[in-house]
Amino acid sequence: MNDFKNVVARLLVATWMFMSAGMAVAGPIYHVNIDTAALGGGPAYLGLSFLSLVDGTGASATVTNLIGDLVGSPTATGSVSGTAPGPIVFTNAGGGGELVQAITLGGSFSFDVTVALGGGVDGTTFSWAIFDDTHYLGIDGDLGSISLTPSAPQAGQVTFTPANEFSEVNAVPEPSSTALLLIAALCLMAMARRPRIH
Repeated sequence: MNDFKNVVARLLVATWMFMSAGMAVAGPIYHVNIDTAALGGGPAYLGLSFLSLVDGTGASATVTNLIGDLVGSPTATGSVSGTAPGPIVFTNAGGGGELVQAITLGGSFSFDVTVALGGGVDGTTFSWAIFDDTHYLGIDGDLGSISLTPSAPQAGQVTFTPANEFSEVNAVPEPSSTALLLIAALCLMAMARRPRIH
């Protein structure tokens, strides 16, 4: 009987670990890092935008931990509220919005973004770019983007552009999911070391 209980307990812990790992991989937080070292120094702008069709599926993006050599207060247009380091909340109401932050080139800039998407068919794109008064820097256009596509094969699918020499984006596990995974691993180790009594 004890062996049966041990097997059931181990299966439950293994299932919990599997579900926790799945939640960690699918975490809704994305970390963006932008390296401007190759762009020289001097003044420029970091643009963050969240755009969709005017009557698109309801969506939002929340930026936190915006850090780097930021200069002054940002300028926001459209459906944007907040300021650095965050939270800065974007919605796609009325087509979305844009935030432009003056920066000094030469270092790294980073932020975390959390996205939420309602049901529907139209997608929304969160993107970032570096530019000066006359043109884009690094790449002719956005350095990267995160696309929210509710009509994709998996409902609410989120995709992001591959890393380039200036910018990368990575999914970040939620702290609570990581904690669950660690607790489950500790439980398994404790069960493996427990002496068996027959």
